[in-house]
Amino acid sequence: MALPRCITLVGPSGSGITTVLKELESMGYDIIQPTLLETLQDDEQRTDLHAYVPKIWDALDKGIPLEKLGEYARDLCREAQKCQGNITIFLQSELPTLTKRQEENRLKTRLSMEYNLPHQQALQIEQQVLQPFSEVAQIKLDTTHLSPILARRTISLLLNLRIPFETNSYEKLVDHVVSDFFRSFKDVALIQEILSQGDATRDFLNSQRDYVKNLDKERILQSNQRIFLVGEGSSLSSLQSAVWLLHKGYGLLLNTFRIPASDLRFTDITDAIVVICSNSGNTAEIKQNIDDGGFDAAKLAIGITNHEHSALGDYCKEHGVLFPLHVCDEKPIAATVSVSRSILTATAVLARIGELFGKTGVYDQIFEDATHLPGLLRDVFSQRRIDTIAYVAKTLARGMKDVRHGYITSAGLLSDCLLSEASLKAKELARVHLEPIFNSLFHGPLNPDVQSAIYLEDPLVTIDAMKKHIDKLNLYIPTVVTVGSHNFGIPHIFIPQTTPVNSLILHLVTLQLLYFLMGLESGFSLEEIQFPIRLSKVVLESPLV
Repeated sequence: MALPRCITLVGPSGSGITTVLKELESMGYDIIQPTLLETLQDDEQRTDLHAYVPKIWDALDKGIPLEKLGEYARDLCREAQKCQGNITIFLQSELPTLTKRQEENRLKTRLSMEYNLPHQQALQIEQQVLQPFSEVAQIKLDTTHLSPILARRTISLLLNLRIPFETNSYEKLVDHVVSDFFRSFKDVALIQEILSQGDATRDFLNSQRDYVKNLDKERILQSNQRIFLVGEGSSLSSLQSAVWLLHKGYGLLLNTFRIPASDLRFTDITDAIVVICSNSGNTAEIKQNIDDGGFDAAKLAIGITNHEHSALGDYCKEHGVLFPLHVCDEKPIAATVSVSRSILTATAVLARIGELFGKTGVYDQIFEDATHLPGLLRDVFSQRRIDTIAYVAKTLARGMKDVRHGYITSAGLLSDCLLSEASLKAKELARVHLEPIFNSLFHGPLNPDVQSAIYLEDPLVTIDAMKKHIDKLNLYIPTVVTVGSHNFGIPHIFIPQTTPVNSLILHLVTLQLLYFLMGLESGFSLEEIQFPIRLSKVVLESPLV
């Protein structure tokens, strides 16, 4: 996703030039205000992003008479179009609105000051002078009824997607790009990563024999049959999801303990099996444990990482066994494909260990069920499904417009496997706080200030039980949506009834798309959704001694 290297921005006084300039500056554009044609002749030498904001009225200071100003503007417009990769943005607004803005801000146009012209007459002359730019503009934005913040966000989205569009409504723009979702966002890193989960699941299916071949049967049988799950953040959540998936979904109960990497020093792992997950493989707390010999007492250390030559990768290749994730390096802050692949990998590792402990049948069943996952994901990545997700995203964005705090809840399998990660992704992608409510809605109070809730329909929960949960939510919360195979007469995203492992991944991927669209509906730029400044990850060594 590359921004245009050169932009020409024009519009009459009061149309929002200053507002849009602020957005361009925040996107990294150098602002250049050419008065004479010679300024544009240096365009080929400009290597950075730059935006021209022609100071047409300043040409009056250069001796160009008012009656020649139109001709001068046409020449300036013609030269601007010669600039490499130029995109012209024309801002417009209704004359009465422009006049009102001028009068309210006590700002006079250059013409009204120097030629003592009424606001409307001065603005009409401005629009006539700027007409050549309007005729060639790739982006036309009517700011008559747009707030400054929506004007900025509209320009940001249009430039990032590099599409010609004429609009006076941010909502209309979002509807337009979502109506052809996969073409509009094909170059957006986050969407590319979400889409790559189909390839990741196929790669997982092809790895079925790796777990049988690489897990040391003798060392596992010599262990004390205790399994410690070690990680931080989404990586630790992925391990925990795998445990609950096996327990609730497939009836495989193992003697597992969830240990944050920073707490490992308080735990005796002698002769135990340790499963360590870190996408980067260089998480500060895990590196600290490796340096301190924290994993050395284990009978077997099993590493799951996307970087084979990281600290975790090197340690496990030498002292235990490593299972690389083999997914793309994720650019946005929100991990998407690595989370799904981590869950699948950890599930296979733990199921294979369970098989060696005498609990047979589950390992092969996991892979048998997952054979349908690529096809199910392909169905999620269809325009038909996106249209439904977009409708629910719009509903939630409106419901959370004033209070960006809601609930996400489920019962059964998804309650323990998904809610924590789903809550984290909502913060990362949509900038909303969805408080997880686990297992049941019938214990504990609901916050009366919360306006929205997402209910995830679980394959292990009866329809009657789900209906009771949803009825209770509807009783207290104005906006409730459901995700699953049953439609309860409220905004709903369909997910087919399927096996536990498939249901978990389908819900996770669907929520990732939902949150992305909620971020768009809320007016966040693609940059803000993918690289939120205020949500930078903090990686520190353990503060505990």
